[in-house]
Amino acid sequence: MNKCPSCDQSNVGVLDGQCAVCKSCSKSKRSVFQFCLACQREWPRNTPTTNSCMLPNCALRAALLNKTKITDPHSSARGCPYFRACPGCKALLTHNGEGCPNIICPHCSTPFCFRCLRQRCLGLGSIEALGILTNRLTRFQDYDITPCRVVDNKQSLTVFGL
Repeated sequence: MNKCPSCDQSNVGVLDGQCAVCKSCSKSKRSVFQFCLACQREWPRNTPTTNSCMLPNCALRAALLNKTKITDPHSSARGCPYFRACPGCKALLTHNGEGCPNIICPHCSTPFCFRCLRQRCLGLGSIEALGILTNRLTRFQDYDITPCRVVDNKQSLTVFGL
């Protein structure tokens, strides 16, 4: 179901392709409020008529806004958004479900945790696992050893200015 990014209502009409109009916002603003269905940003005014969004990074933003999550019960990335953006180069990545949640971007070699997006995370999801490491703390001085929690992609959207 399509919802307006401004008022979160579903009183939306699709004009053409990715362009939609919110009837409620148009009425309250006394001007036509159009937005992109994919990236959820206001459609640029005074642009040539086209059915594709011309806003920068539309596809990247749309993928990061996608609500699909990894559901495989055996995956260390279970509960994470299906797509993540590499904190180094913004490449869209997904986790293969095998091994720990830490991955290395195949494009720029930036390591990061697929669950919490930190670059130095041990991927520990519980306080019990954290307690096991207290005796070996000297080996992990460069890592953040706070419990790892799945975060949504809002942080990436903010960091990348999307």
